[in-house]
Amino acid sequence: MSWEAFAAPCLIFIHGKQTDTNTFTSWTAARDYWKNGSDDFIQTATKNFATDYYVVGYNGSQAYWDADAAGHVANEIVAATNGTADGGGNSCGTTHAQGGSFWIVAHSMGNTVMDFILGNNDSSDPNYNYNGPYDTVASRISLSISLSGAHRGSEGADAVCGQSSGGCNWAASWIQSCDTATYWLRSSEDVQVRAFSSAPAKNVYLTGGYEAIFGASACLSGEDDGVVQYASIYACNGSATTSYDNSDACGNGSKQEVSGFFNLDAAHENHSDIRDASDSDTRRSIPDGIWTCSGSACSPNTVVQSSMTSAEFVSILY
Repeated sequence: MSWEAFAAPCLIFIHGKQTDTNTFTSWTAARDYWKNGSDDFIQTATKNFATDYYVVGYNGSQAYWDADAAGHVANEIVAATNGTADGGGNSCGTTHAQGGSFWIVAHSMGNTVMDFILGNNDSSDPNYNYNGPYDTVASRISLSISLSGAHRGSEGADAVCGQSSGGCNWAASWIQSCDTATYWLRSSEDVQVRAFSSAPAKNVYLTGGYEAIFGASACLSGEDDGVVQYASIYACNGSATTSYDNSDACGNGSKQEVSGFFNLDAAHENHSDIRDASDSDTRRSIPDGIWTCSGSACSPNTVVQSSMTSAEFVSILY
């Protein structure tokens, strides 16, 4: 790998979209988001809990910019960096005042929330400190790792809200309704987070899944994880519905903002697998990714690991 390993940070986990308020009202629900039976993303990513961590819960049924979403997440991150314990008693052992290092690990809509926070931390930004201490968050975290992030919205959300093809709209209508969070996660330019934010104050590192889901993936452009298309996962500039694959996913110079987004790799995991460590499968290199082969950047679409979950991948970054 070409990314120099960092000293152990405290990992702050931020979940994705929800159809109810359970992860907002129950810390246990927010923690369980990262589990599938005995498989546990957090346990794996923290090297069997050897690394400090904090689990954030927020109202994932609301818009990413809402006070109960971005506002609440910002306040929780500040609390975590102050050494406050989460609802399960987990805390960052070294606080910001003591020189602690903090990484965000976010899944799906959690990354849209972080884009809004990190893109509105300065007084020159369009929604500076909109409903929380965004500037404090940006000054305290080191980076953010994005797992299948909905940075440019989801074509799946388009279908749920009746804005895809007829067959996709019909099928999606049986899965869920076009609630507030879904409406604001469409691929339409007027709702995308980049329209309301500047470049992120701290680097966002991108990885995502390419394991299609039968039926759902037919309504998404290019490679996808069954819910979010590559153009969104890799925060690509241009159309949010452009078809990309592991060979031509947009490079670091073609992102939704002029700076701040960087490719890592791609995993053969679907949207759910990637956040619960239940599918140890192949990982592939992508353009401007971090894997090296014989001392040079691996050619895009090269298999770089034959069996590694994204949770394991996070654990080898520090």
